[in-house]
Amino acid sequence: MRNRYLRATLLFLGIAGIVAYSVFPNEKEVECLESETNFYPYGDSASGMAYMKLEPFAFRCSLLNENGNCGMGFSFGETRRNSKNWNLMDSIVLELQSSPDLRELVVQILTYDPDYTKAGDRSTMKPFIKEVELNPGKKRYSIALEHFYVPDYWFVQQNAKNSHNAKKFFAVMGMDIYAGWKNPANTMLELKVSRACAEGFSNTPFVILVIYLGILIASAIAARVGN
Repeated sequence: MRNRYLRATLLFLGIAGIVAYSVFPNEKEVECLESETNFYPYGDSASGMAYMKLEPFAFRCSLLNENGNCGMGFSFGETRRNSKNWNLMDSIVLELQSSPDLRELVVQILTYDPDYTKAGDRSTMKPFIKEVELNPGKKRYSIALEHFYVPDYWFVQQNAKNSHNAKKFFAVMGMDIYAGWKNPANTMLELKVSRACAEGFSNTPFVILVIYLGILIASAIAARVGN
């Protein structure tokens, strides 16, 4: 009889824990780029940039050819210690205002790869990129991190094997935002970033639920073995 009451109590507590988890509001995590973030121009005349006018979170430039690129970048630090952990983030959210001729944007997340990244050499950081088609005016874009990919040229440059492994964002060193490859040449392109954030939902409640259920299961097994 005692074991029956114990099993019923543990079952009730387990169901109560699952119900509490289902009604517990997910805590959203948001990490936005601040105005103090190190800011630098992206692109040069060799890569097709004819002119650039920069201000924090904005650029204005013209391309010499359609294969060129120009834009802006944000550096979080030169060492892994200064990097950001976006491994639990779901998406990059951008609020942009673009000129009509700016048709495509490339968002590039730079990560530290312990096998290939050299201190102070941004070209050795592992890039994850995603092309974004733009609509003129002020718009909000949400890009799932799972849609970012490492371009083939990085593996060639670093003589690295493309193993198509899982995406890892636990050591993000910076992010670049620049005009992509579908933009017209000899046309002024303008972009202003009102907001740039990494967003995700905390998995802490789920972890607590797993630990809680684990304790209940262990208690049930211990009680059964004891008898």
